[in-house]
This record gives sequence, C-alpha cells and structure tokens, in this order.
Amino acid sequence: MEFRHAMHRLYDEEHSGRPRVTHANTDQNLYEASRKYPFLSAVDLQKELTPTCSVDTVRNRLKQKGLKCRTPARKPFLTQFHRQMRYAYAHSKLHWPVSEWHRVVISDEKIFRPSIWIAQRLYRPIQGSNRFDEQYLVHSSNPVGGRLRFTLCMDGF
Repeated sequence: MEFRHAMHRLYDEEHSGRPRVTHANTDQNLYEASRKYPFLSAVDLQKELTPTCSVDTVRNRLKQKGLKCRTPARKPFLTQFHRQMRYAYAHSKLHWPVSEWHRVVISDEKIFRPSIWIAQRLYRPIQGSNRFDEQYLVHSSNPVGGRLRFTLCMDGF
C-alpha cells in the first residue's frame, strides 16, 4: 500500500525535471518554419530561430510536433504522356515476327549520382502527408555524376 502512494507522488509532480529551454510559441514558430520550408535543416532552424538552445532540442521539438526528418522523394521522371507513348510503342511492336526481334539492339544507361544526393533531407509530417506531394519532391532530374552506357547485341539462334 505504501509503495503505491509513493509511486503516485512521483507522477503527481507537475514540474519535475529540468525546465524547458523553449516556450510553446517558440516551438510553434519552429514547426511553422519547418512546414513552410521543409528542406531547412535543424541546424539552420536553430541558427535562425533559437540560437540559445541546441540542435538536438530543435530536432526533439519538431519530432514532438509530428515532423520527422526524411529523405526526399525524387520527382517521377515519367509523366502520363510518357507512359501513353511507351504503351503505344509497345503496342505497335506486339505482332512483330521473331525475325524482326533478332535485329534488335538493346542499349541502356546507368547514371551515378554523388553522395550529396543521398545527404539531402527534409522535415515532413509523419501522418497525413504523401511523400510525393509537390512541396516534398526534389525537382532536379539533371544527372550530376558519371554515366555508364552498355549495349547488348544478340545473334539469332
């Protein structure tokens, strides 16, 4: 019986622990700035809005408000028009004889991106958002790294 009363007193304290460094309106300002500019890092937000607290505090406040640091989605390279054109091309080759397919040369290209693409991060809501929303996309489809092209030629059987 005594133990339960002691436990109750522990949880009954309103202000136990270290006082918060930020106030509620500061937390709200962090949240709104991160929603408006999702590609700002916690370091940038800390320098601009709360220079007296640590970067970890900024990250914790954003996480408490439901924002999590994520890797941004890349803008889809194929539009609906591109898909329709691919479908039309494939449909036009549907009834090719085998002799036509023996004359096909397949070529492909692999684009290598530098590690800066991997390091880019953003804050977006954990729930209620789609990672492909326009504001959370990386809008660059220009390759920055190197390219490797290979060709596959097949001889008829």
